[in-house]
Amino acid sequence: MKVIEDLQILRQDLLAQLPPDVLNMLDNSLADMLSEKLESHALQCGDIAPDFSLISTDNEKINLYQLLETQPVIISFFRGSWCPFCVKELEHFQNNLELMQKNAHFIAISPQKSSISGQLKKEKSMSITILSDIKNNIANQFGLVFTLPEKMRELYKSLGANLLDFNDDDSYTLPIPATYVIGQDKKIQFAYVNANYMERADISELLKVLN
Repeated sequence: MKVIEDLQILRQDLLAQLPPDVLNMLDNSLADMLSEKLESHALQCGDIAPDFSLISTDNEKINLYQLLETQPVIISFFRGSWCPFCVKELEHFQNNLELMQKNAHFIAISPQKSSISGQLKKEKSMSITILSDIKNNIANQFGLVFTLPEKMRELYKSLGANLLDFNDDDSYTLPIPATYVIGQDKKIQFAYVNANYMERADISELLKVLN
């Protein structure tokens, strides 16, 4: 099953579970984000990816340009393990990890604490590399960062997403979900950036670029 199909099923499940007033607030917030065209600030194909070093859940320092010395790199920016759409996407990456790693390294980046990402990996039996980007410093270099509106912060908290606990940061900033393929020349070969967090690139699109 493609990721888009899984995400559609997930959305239908949420529609059936959440109260109408909560759904209305989420829909209005998403409409506001889309109207702001947040993704227009993000790095796109042909841009040079900035170098960075982050710590993984295994307490290993991962450097982008060092990885590029051997293979292209797929980068997935996700909001956090509290986001069911992000988790579903990560599960698809995990299920296709062996296929992707024939031609590329794969890393996922989130602003949440490393310990929480580690817990997610354990619960979902994941072996993917997840890096902790506290305060979204790297996501900001890719032009992906936005601030969650105040009116949404309590709603997120009521749904189990208290960002202060997850991110150890009081800025309430999050990354727009995005997937990049970085070539060994450090140029972005593929970019999928979408402020609609319920939509993601299918892995088949990445494999076409890598092949």
